Amino acid sequence: MAMTQADDRLVQGEVRYVEYGDDAVAYLSARDPRMADAIARIGHVWRVRDDDLFQAVVHSIVGQQISTRAQATVWARMRDGLGTVDVAHVAAASVEELQAFGMTYGKAGYIRDFALRVQDGSFDIAAVERMGDDEAIEALASLRGVGRWTAEMILTFCLNRPDVFAFDNLAIQRGLRMLYHHRKITRKLFERYRRRFSPYCSVASLYLWEVAGGALPELRDLAQKTRPARMAGEKNGGVARKIVRKGGSAPRKVAGTGTGTTYVTTFETGVIGNLTLASDGERISHCWFEHDRNWDADVAEAYVRKDDLPVFDIARRWLRGYFAGERPDPGELPLGLVGTPFRMVVWGQLLQIPYGRTVTYGELAERVESQTGRRTSARAVGGAVGHNPICVIVPCHRVIGAGGSLTGFAGGIEVKARLLALEGAKMG
Repeated sequence: MAMTQADDRLVQGEVRYVEYGDDAVAYLSARDPRMADAIARIGHVWRVRDDDLFQAVVHSIVGQQISTRAQATVWARMRDGLGTVDVAHVAAASVEELQAFGMTYGKAGYIRDFALRVQDGSFDIAAVERMGDDEAIEALASLRGVGRWTAEMILTFCLNRPDVFAFDNLAIQRGLRMLYHHRKITRKLFERYRRRFSPYCSVASLYLWEVAGGALPELRDLAQKTRPARMAGEKNGGVARKIVRKGGSAPRKVAGTGTGTTYVTTFETGVIGNLTLASDGERISHCWFEHDRNWDADVAEAYVRKDDLPVFDIARRWLRGYFAGERPDPGELPLGLVGTPFRMVVWGQLLQIPYGRTVTYGELAERVESQTGRRTSARAVGGAVGHNPICVIVPCHRVIGAGGSLTGFAGGIEVKARLLALEGAKMG
């Protein structure tokens, strides 16, 4: 998670922490007995603060969709290579030079674009520090590669704003589920807690992160486990029937959605046929190929078609760029991946495979094993890859068999070959 661990990203000099006082603790404790108990048992939470807004933005972009350790490694390389991570040094570097530090091409482009905008004055970084929370979030989210969640984290861990509560932060939702024994955090329920904790939502978030991380070991996450198949009620007498073929991956409502409805739309690629996108209204939860083995045509009866959804517009822009031969970064999209812990690790590793590169299932298994510390087989990884719910964007097509074989693929081997050819990937 961006800006929440004391690691190699710290600049030289005195380490600073997110500041909060007894007034915040007293207020939260008086408002909520469970939060009071958590605060008393956990004690003061020390989270590293980065006072340099420019560095905080750059560091946040670097850290998207990668582990904390990988983020620290890239950051250390940037400091060593640039001398100082500041506007002048970043603006003077080329996208290729920034990419060479270990980040994706897309992230390198976002970072350099940000530096150039600060340098020429088209983005007033000093003004952001004087803005109110909503205005500052809007300004930061206008930057390429920075979404609302990233902006909220910057306000919390750089600007030290006391009343930020990020709905899209899965760890905060997990902390709420654990501390208050919920199975799901809806938008309405989340807003109820926001009102309870305000004006110290950021401080409450610090404790919820601790709870989510296991600070109170007797607490458990009651989130319901994903079922192998979804059921959809039909209007004809209310008879329920499965909407997924055996072995298929059903579209799910994303945990923590505000509407409880899944919307779908179609995107014409012009290269591999049509894609079907699904969303909870805020995040992309699924993307299927036209002849995806995990798709069932009857799904269309159970979900609402809504072509003008804003999140679909964002996804279409991303996909148009990708199929035009650009290298858009998945980090700029609001993704709602939901799966078992193992699958989430595998899908996270998929997001780290660079554009135009391929890895074998064996190599991917080694990466997963390195991250989790547990023995992992290529077969187990292959199963998780096969259940990737967001094709193209989460690039499962970049995983190949030993010796360069294309092996099985939800969209078909021909589609996989076309995607790799589009990226100019070398295999074998």
